[in-house]
Amino acid sequence: MPPLALLAIQIVGSFAALALLSLTVLLPRLASMPRDGALKLLLWPHVLRHAPLALLAPGQVDASVSSAVLDTIAWGDFASFVAALAALWALHRRGPRATRWVWAFCLVSTADIVVALTTGLGGGVHEHALGVGWYVLTLYVPVVCVSQALIFWRLLAARRIA
Repeated sequence: MPPLALLAIQIVGSFAALALLSLTVLLPRLASMPRDGALKLLLWPHVLRHAPLALLAPGQVDASVSSAVLDTIAWGDFASFVAALAALWALHRRGPRATRWVWAFCLVSTADIVVALTTGLGGGVHEHALGVGWYVLTLYVPVVCVSQALIFWRLLAARRIA
């Protein structure tokens, strides 16, 4: 099976499972929680976004993968990790600008997701040995995308209520 087809099947499977989880478990609970509590919960998966720095470690990815592509993916995720920590800290401190920090995280994270996916797929990373990076791409990236969408949903729902 071509690597892109295998990748697509696994990613679609992850998104299907996460959609079911979101619709049946997460959305009802998040809707009943205070906004800041829901946002904190949704930000936690993003504090692991330092993990893609492993792409830069020797022997983790096929040496023929462009270092520019790997740098873009790894450092973009790291920036999202830092922004998630800042947003979580601001929410924890209940600062007057906490929501702005969450929106700033959303901008950084969404830009990273778009750039990393277009750069990675455009660079053909799926055609090379990725080691654990394959699981990051097929399991963790969908978690990041779904939780990002739920953060937007919660922020925008709060605006409609206000």
